[in-house]
Order: sequence, then structure tokens, then C-alpha cells
Amino acid sequence: MVKILNMNKQKAEELLNSKTPEFVLNKYSELYELNNSQIDFYRGNGFIKLEQVFNGEVLSFIKNIIEASVFIRKEADERELKDKTQYQQSFLQCGFLAFDFPVVQDFVLSKRLGSIAKCLLEVDHVRLWHDQALFKEPAGRKTDVHVDSSYWPVTEPLKSGTIWLALNDVPIEKGCLFFYPESQKLVREYVDIFNSPHVPESIAKSDKVFTPLKAGDITFHSGLTYHGAGQNQTDEYREGMTVIYISDGNKFTSSDERNATHKSCSGLKDGEIIDTVYTPVII
Repeated sequence: MVKILNMNKQKAEELLNSKTPEFVLNKYSELYELNNSQIDFYRGNGFIKLEQVFNGEVLSFIKNIIEASVFIRKEADERELKDKTQYQQSFLQCGFLAFDFPVVQDFVLSKRLGSIAKCLLEVDHVRLWHDQALFKEPAGRKTDVHVDSSYWPVTEPLKSGTIWLALNDVPIEKGCLFFYPESQKLVREYVDIFNSPHVPESIAKSDKVFTPLKAGDITFHSGLTYHGAGQNQTDEYREGMTVIYISDGNKFTSSDERNATHKSCSGLKDGEIIDTVYTPVII
């Protein structure tokens, strides 16, 4: 059972049935400007950390609604960590929250976050691919090294990327993300993190960069960048919320049957432009 501090079913339902306050909506619509050095860093390394994209009361609101959505999604799961699969021991994973909870959708579709993705992917427009909360439980195991886009049926993985927002402080010991710089330039390898995780040979001798975050900081990483996260060695949840983007014009490919039934591409035929109810243009 999810044991989020100061959260219960009544509070969660009240939060998720609430309206996003005007001051929060105003922040969501405020574009984030990156400078040339930040763009160059991402272009070279395949990831970047940006500090305090959200803070104060806005961050508190976001934290509350994401915690509430995870609580509701997972309330029926009463298993202890040790009783879960190896993959499930890495995190509580709750995807497509935006389509269950309108107040979460306001956040997921925010132009503030979308403007970061648009700039770093260097495209005219970005679409939502999907969202997911990733809460690492106390003593939760590491997140195995992988490349996100190997699980996505998209024809242009270089034009995909993920924002990872820290809802609470995430030091190294709590299981912060780590990245392999410049690994987006390597040949992509499918790592079966669900059943048989392994470290790809192409990065086995490379140094990884741990990226601790303060609440309100984000990372953005390419869909081609190798990354993972450490074990949560604390007695608190590591709370992260992700929003994943693709370029407008990216197409669906059914070439890998492991990914051909992805929810974001429901109803599409091979080679069709990805434009479904789950993938609206954000900016």
C-alpha cells in the first residue's frame, strides 16, 4: 500500500476534483527560456539539469496533485516491496495520469515544460507522448540502465525526450538519475529491464554522471540517452513526475512487435503520423 505522508483517500479525491488555481495556470503558460550554452550542453551530452523550473506554492500544488493521483492509482495494491517483481521494486509507475485527472492534465500540457522540450529537441512543435509518475519506495532497488526510445514505436527517436521533475529533494542516496554523457550518439540497444536487465557493452566502460536534484529542479534527456537511477537508501519516497515529448510529424512504426501496441499510438497503421487522442500538440 502506498504510504505517502499526510495523504489519504478523502484528501486525494478532493485534490483531484479541484480546479487548478489561476496563479498556477499562469505559471504553466509562462515559457521557459534557455540560453545558448544550455542548448549546446544538451546537444553534446544528451541530457541537462535545469534548476527551479517550479517553486513555492506552484510546486506545492503540483506535488499534492501528483501524490494524490499515485495514491488513488495504487491504493488497492497492498503488497510489500519484497513481494513485487524485480522491475516493480524499482518504482511505483503510474502512466497516463493526464487522462484520468483533469487537474493533472493542466500540468502535463503546460507550455512552460513544452517550451523546454521544443527548444532542446530543436523542432517547430512538440506533442505529448505520455506522462508517468515514478515514485521509488524506501529501499526501492536501482533503476536499470536503458534507453527510453527502445520501448517506443517512433521513427525519429532523436526527436523525443523526457522531462523528469523532482517533487521532493532527490540526493544521490535517494535514487537520483544518472546519465551517460554523449551516449545518444551510440547505437541504440534494447535492454529488457522488465525481465533480464544488463549494462550494454557500448557503455560498460563509460563514466556515468549522477544528477541530484532539489524539489522543483528538472532534468531533460534524449530518448536515445542511456540512463538509470540508484537505489533509494532512505526511509522516504523519491518522488518524480515525468512528461515525455515527441516532435510533431513523428511517425508510428510497427517494426518491433514488442512496442507495436503502445497506447499512445492506438488505432494507427505503420507509417502514419502520430496524432491520437493521447498525443496532442502542446506548443
